[in-house]
Amino acid sequence: MTYGEETGTIRDLLVVERPAWTSLSGSSTPGGISALLRDAANVLAGHAVLYPADSELNEIRAEAREEGRQEGVAHGVVIGVAATLAVVTLGAIAVKATPPIKSRISVLRSKLNRKPDDTAERGPLQAVPEPPAVQE
Repeated sequence: MTYGEETGTIRDLLVVERPAWTSLSGSSTPGGISALLRDAANVLAGHAVLYPADSELNEIRAEAREEGRQEGVAHGVVIGVAATLAVVTLGAIAVKATPPIKSRISVLRSKLNRKPDDTAERGPLQAVPEPPAVQE
């Protein structure tokens, strides 16, 4: 159930146009304001002119969307700069770290590619006869 169905009244959103030296009168309804205008001495000065707020609300919404777009672009730029710095930093680390890593890998490869002295290709070790003892 909406407000109008509960109380039998309708609420409209309106824009008030009034002279700068006036203020709107208070209403007998708590929190309400009357369309009557009063001057600084609280003397009745006339009626305010009320306009539907649709066009003003549309302008406000358009401005909010534009601000949101600008804010989104700003966030995008910040994220882009941060990503670029991260990539540059990682690239610099990779360039500095590559030579030591390559040398370690080549040392490892050379160790793995070495053949042990005692291999099946050479056959089992054979005893070498000792030279005869020399007698003097």
